[in-house]
Amino acid sequence: MKRVLIIHGWENRRQPNHWQRNLAVALRRDGHTVAYPQLPNTDNPVLDEWLDVVENELSILDEVSNDELIVFGHSLGCLTWLNAVKRGAVTSEVSRVMLVAPADPALCDGASTFQLDLHDASLKNAVHKAADSTLLVASDIDPWIPQGVEATFATSLELPFVVIPGASHFAGEEGWGQWQGVIDWVTNPDADLSHR
Repeated sequence: MKRVLIIHGWENRRQPNHWQRNLAVALRRDGHTVAYPQLPNTDNPVLDEWLDVVENELSILDEVSNDELIVFGHSLGCLTWLNAVKRGAVTSEVSRVMLVAPADPALCDGASTFQLDLHDASLKNAVHKAADSTLLVASDIDPWIPQGVEATFATSLELPFVVIPGASHFAGEEGWGQWQGVIDWVTNPDADLSHR
């Protein structure tokens, strides 16, 4: 069994047609321990408020068991994770992290507290220290990463990445309600992430 933390993005209310909610439901049905908190002020997010929740959820997961710990972030949730590790707020032993459709910080003026310098060497070091492995997953046509995931995130952070053509921002209304590949990835890191 796994322990899983899911960090949603901006304006997300954990609606039924989103892959993160469906992931949480599928994993809970299979007996995994899943934390999928509703983050506060999702329309006007404040980093410190989101980090408080993330830190508390990680602490609770640590109290549950020492099973493998996996973290998922989507969009602004990815920047939440990156800020958490940069601040040294992650003390849990995290095995794997998947950051899906990470938003370019330069486009997040409405969430200015989440800003990051992606070329800061200390951020790269913190990302690699926080988890055994971190995988970026993105589309080739995501409006929130107009320069592409490789140029924006992967090169400076030295992280592996997977590009799924045509996936846009991996939103429910874009057809990413059910995503079998990401469910499979929890138990099989070599799963086909393009499988829906």
